[in-house]
Amino acid sequence: MNPLISVVIPCFNDGNYLPETISKLGLQTNPSFEIIIVNDGSTDSNTLYILEQLAEQPNITVLHKENGRMSSARNHGVKHAKGKYIAALDADDYFDPSFFTKAVAILEQAPNTAVVTSYIKYFGNKTGISKPRGGNAFNFLFSNQCPACAMVRKEVWDKVSGYDESMKLGYEDWEFYIRITKLNMEVHLIPECLLYYRQTEKSTLKNDTHPNRAAIIQYILEKHKDWYVECLAKLIDNKEVIYTESRIAYGTIWKLLKNRLTKKYK
Repeated sequence: MNPLISVVIPCFNDGNYLPETISKLGLQTNPSFEIIIVNDGSTDSNTLYILEQLAEQPNITVLHKENGRMSSARNHGVKHAKGKYIAALDADDYFDPSFFTKAVAILEQAPNTAVVTSYIKYFGNKTGISKPRGGNAFNFLFSNQCPACAMVRKEVWDKVSGYDESMKLGYEDWEFYIRITKLNMEVHLIPECLLYYRQTEKSTLKNDTHPNRAAIIQYILEKHKDWYVECLAKLIDNKEVIYTESRIAYGTIWKLLKNRLTKKYK
């Protein structure tokens, strides 16, 4: 019998974290999952040794490929996945033991939900909590509202053709969720800290995304130009589309637009 969930973990020289990540997965209250680790061209000998050891475990598949960055690695893993749902996870992060059970329950009951996410607990070099909103396409207009580590219906992942592999500097998860929510499907937020996100000096966000933010945003805008125009027209006409816990007023939408245009945002 195929597993219900396929956990896809890209790994580039992050072998030191993998034993902890795999150990945490063993605590999940829903045990119906396989683990697929994608070695994205690691050059670190210790990482290669750990991957070799992990490959001997019965529920773990280790795939090897040339380095192509996160988008390529995630897509490669999903192509080999047998599960109905994809739990995307980074090599140095982990989920709360209840996440699989809670996420599957939501996906089984809500056919219009494509992705399940949660609040994020940072640990490592930075601590704190992040509260993405999830939601519909309008919530993803100005910023990403779902971490890459989340549970996604595999049929939806395949329908949108996975991640854009040309995006190597970050925000590939944001663009991925834009394409999913453009299908009129939603990202469900569980308002609990169920994702533990390790902060290190190796952070793609810090080293690649922030220095190239303007160029990446321009790429997203050009790729989805017609959609952005359509959404902005609806925002102006309807005066209320975006929501968090409740709907946001037109004045708040205008403030968001103004802040984006004048770069007065964090």
